[in-house]
Amino acid sequence: MRFQFGRRRQADVQPTPNVDGLAGPSAILSDLKIVQNGAKGLAAPGGWVFLINDTNDFLSWQFGLKRWTVDEQSRVQTILDERADRLSDRFYQMFICPEKSVVYQEYLPAGLDGMTTLEDRPARAMARMRPEIVTYLGERFDALKRLGLLFFRGDTHVNWMGAYHVYREAILTLQARGAPVGPPLTFNDLQHFIAGMEGDVLIQLPDAVKAQFEVDAALARVGNMLELVISHTLPEARMRARQVPTPEGYIPGGGGRATVIMEQDDRTLPKALIFRDSTATLSVELLAQHFSRSVFVWHDGDVIGDLIDREQPDVILHFVAERFLATYPRGVAVNRLLA
Repeated sequence: MRFQFGRRRQADVQPTPNVDGLAGPSAILSDLKIVQNGAKGLAAPGGWVFLINDTNDFLSWQFGLKRWTVDEQSRVQTILDERADRLSDRFYQMFICPEKSVVYQEYLPAGLDGMTTLEDRPARAMARMRPEIVTYLGERFDALKRLGLLFFRGDTHVNWMGAYHVYREAILTLQARGAPVGPPLTFNDLQHFIAGMEGDVLIQLPDAVKAQFEVDAALARVGNMLELVISHTLPEARMRARQVPTPEGYIPGGGGRATVIMEQDDRTLPKALIFRDSTATLSVELLAQHFSRSVFVWHDGDVIGDLIDREQPDVILHFVAERFLATYPRGVAVNRLLA
């Protein structure tokens, strides 16, 4: 099977074979993985790169080749119910960021772009189970993408525009629940600069497709940067919360990535403990402006009881990328660190 990365004529687009509902997606993904030879960067027309061959094999979940069993769904329901009960006084809220392949499915390589995305995949299922504590941003991003790109073309992560809207949706959700966080900063409050981006999956393209990929990519490339985008950040003059040193050994073993602690003088604001992955990296400074103390912890998306006991937060936020939800049935409502 050949996958062209240039412009396609309408006559070239053929319906996906779908004998039993899964045969078409299964065959296409299998062929793609052979071409990829283990590489995680999936080239697409127009200088776009998507993620494939990731640990959780998200494309298989997106297109329904993998699904939770009834028992697994029941287990996740129990986890969310228990978490909601144990953290009911702390404004616990999970925000699930959709994958780029979901928001921009129309930009996937031919064959994948026209497939049906599974409606009841893990992110949607979790948001349906406990909508008061789980917010899936898929529908919101589908509307917001009309304003501009929300993801980097060569990276798995949201860009600055996407990060601003992850932040804004989080604060609006907390406000609606009655948390005293104030209104979100407006887009007009930010400063805007031209920035370049290479990308984490761009550098993982298979060698066999790089030359063809560059036919389109070169049209907007600047040096090593695949794209020029606009960064939207908070001006120094508006920065009330500042980073403070993280105590030595704050998280046993380091927690995977650096823990970021932000504080400001206004002690009337709530304290927040924020469990995050890369979804929230570009939102950290914006979120911190709404809390007297905010602790951003990277620890595999877990909700960590030891840190809740230590920080005694008024608000607990939990940011996670959609692709990491596949293993949720094996999780726990609130876990404990090993010293």
